[in-house]
Amino acid sequence: MFDWSRIVNHQLFNIASFLVLRQVTSYFGLDHSENLDIIRTLYLGSQFIVIVLTFYLLYVIKNKNDTTPLRYVIPGEKQWNGTQTTDTLIETTHMEYDIEDVKKRLNQGFTHLVAVAFLHLKYGYIQPLIIQSILSFKTFFMTKEARIHFFGGKTNHGELRRPFRVTGIFGIANEKSQPKTDKGSIKRAEKALKTK
Repeated sequence: MFDWSRIVNHQLFNIASFLVLRQVTSYFGLDHSENLDIIRTLYLGSQFIVIVLTFYLLYVIKNKNDTTPLRYVIPGEKQWNGTQTTDTLIETTHMEYDIEDVKKRLNQGFTHLVAVAFLHLKYGYIQPLIIQSILSFKTFFMTKEARIHFFGGKTNHGELRRPFRVTGIFGIANEKSQPKTDKGSIKRAEKALKTK
């Protein structure tokens, strides 16, 4: 079966779509002052719609009320002085996990909104408004929660299996920072909790 989400989420697709949108904006002259109010309205409207869709996604997740237990271990991180923090055992449900992840993305969305607004108001950049007006929908609909709860994605295997893989900058995943679901890691984390 054709995996369209892998192509749309690929970094080359993001770069290509950015370059195409940039050329379209320069070709149609959307950065002229008479179009500025339209572009600002388009940007604010798209951000408002994405926020409303995010709250609707939270509503759908709460209505499904998936109380399937989820246990995993977050590996400890290396501190600046070379010491390693202990692994953390997380016990939650699928619903709580999804809600927490959507809230993190909502906070990231507000951060992006502030950053783009700063670039526009301080330096007069217009293209980020246009690009984010379109890419914010792509970003929302490609989130794992939207694919699960809106498009019926299967969560028993692959990238939609909870807990989700942690990806860093440019989609690179550090294997040492991935959540662990094996019984050995969970038992070691439980033992560490009992000894505290």
